[in-house]
Amino acid sequence: RERVMSDAAAPTLSFVPGEAGEAKATLGSEQERADAIKRQVEFYFSEQNLGKDKFLRAEMTKTAPENWVDISVLSSFNRMKVILPSGDVAEVAAALKGSEVVEVSPCGKKVRRFPHLLKKEVTLGGKKFTSRSEVISHARPMLEKGGELSEEDATFVKDLLSHHANAATKVGPGIKSIKAGCNPKWPDTKCFVLSRTDGTEDDFSYIKCVNLLFPLEVEPSAGRVTRGMKRKAEADLDDPVAKRGPGEPTYTKGTILVIKGLVEGNDIGSLKDKFNTVTSAGAVKFVELVEGQPLAYVRFSTPESAAKALEAKPEGVGELSLLEGDDEKAYWDKIGSSVGRGGGNKGRGGKGGKGRGRGRGRGRR
Repeated sequence: RERVMSDAAAPTLSFVPGEAGEAKATLGSEQERADAIKRQVEFYFSEQNLGKDKFLRAEMTKTAPENWVDISVLSSFNRMKVILPSGDVAEVAAALKGSEVVEVSPCGKKVRRFPHLLKKEVTLGGKKFTSRSEVISHARPMLEKGGELSEEDATFVKDLLSHHANAATKVGPGIKSIKAGCNPKWPDTKCFVLSRTDGTEDDFSYIKCVNLLFPLEVEPSAGRVTRGMKRKAEADLDDPVAKRGPGEPTYTKGTILVIKGLVEGNDIGSLKDKFNTVTSAGAVKFVELVEGQPLAYVRFSTPESAAKALEAKPEGVGELSLLEGDDEKAYWDKIGSSVGRGGGNKGRGGKGGKGRGRGRGRGRR
């Protein structure tokens, strides 16, 4: 994974920027080294970097809501190796004393951004929001209602859209109206659709806007589908591709249920428990919760298990239906493409090597 961005944007330090093998440290004293360590770690946890640093955010998520990161992880970054080749955790901890951006854990082995600095207040549509969950809760009813948005709701969405990475492209010649609809490729997933003044339409992910709006707010990843989870989901299958001839579907039909109007309070664990109870232990192989929407997908080990769960209709879940036809194929294609992006040169290891943290991976910081 390319890490050039963090290096280029880092504060000017008293050593030559670049990769560890190219840079030459010019830190003449212990104090200079301590100051450089402090500046670099504070940069890692700055809003400028943290909002774009998926790797570091993932490390924070592992201990959410405390959001501690092992100092040893930071010490392994090439830029930190330039400053402190020994990677001495105790020296890093000592250098961070007195920081107004980060704090060191009582054990002296972990670091995090001060919790109060993670909080942020923004105004959207004339209303103030202090967390991503508040924004999502405000947007979801609009999506569930569907149709063209009122002037008040449209103002909220326009303000939210301004935080999209490609806001100018999305707006185009101008926005005439906004409605709650869906992308034709994913009919079960609701989104906001922009009707432009030139007669064209385009949809956008409001969750991406929320993530950029609250870049420092880290939430547990239990309800999200990560690349690793998707790989595991595919590994659970008994090699369906190998069992089928050319031209035949490369997935088992009738194994996925879709839940619309997902009842609040449900998570991956509770859904697995409810469906395993009405079918059999281990019948549920995978659950996906669609972030920001009352929508979930549940994959079963066999079509028979899925049919049994659909018939049982466990309480407190939502509206159940079997994913079929083009929708089913599109969903499996989505899983397959996600798994495919995890390999080859586009994977975590980049073209410089295989596996985690090698090649053009996390070393470039």
